[in-house]
Amino acid sequence: LEGAKKLGLIVEHNNDEHRFWYVMPFIPGTHLAKTVASLHTDGVPLSRCDVTSMLGWQRDLLAVLGTYHDAGLWHKDVKPENIITNDTGAHLVDFGLVTPLQSAMTLTTHGTEYFRDPELVRQALRGTKVSEVDGARFDIYSAGAVLYYMVEGTFPAYGNLSRFNKEEGDAIRWVIRRAMSD
Repeated sequence: LEGAKKLGLIVEHNNDEHRFWYVMPFIPGTHLAKTVASLHTDGVPLSRCDVTSMLGWQRDLLAVLGTYHDAGLWHKDVKPENIITNDTGAHLVDFGLVTPLQSAMTLTTHGTEYFRDPELVRQALRGTKVSEVDGARFDIYSAGAVLYYMVEGTFPAYGNLSRFNKEEGDAIRWVIRRAMSD
């Protein structure tokens, strides 16, 4: 979390024998899951404006993940409930699982199931160390799963084989499949 503090993503943190805590800057808005739910109502197709907004939120998410990865950090819990949307864009929050990419710790299966790369789980079950994998790729998988969630309005059930039921275009589908590939 010291790395996240240096990036200005958290204000303060502490971890002692009694408790662990961190303080983030307050970001007003609505979490992405609630925002997306409001856009997928009554089976009405997404408007061009809705899709443009979603792609903007995705761009914001990828930009902040790039900042993390450039600083040698892995978020590990990218999901709609950890993304706040407001009139300035999308903001990634919840830094409780942030891990240095070069950590000597053994991988864990922490994270949220539908947005966690199945390969991460396989590697964790083998006892692989964090430093032996490219954790940034696991965040990219999660970002692809978030984009799937935005355009489909539901969880990606089968990784890159998740079925598409909405007509949002081949380019968006390609990006999702590429991000969620093995």
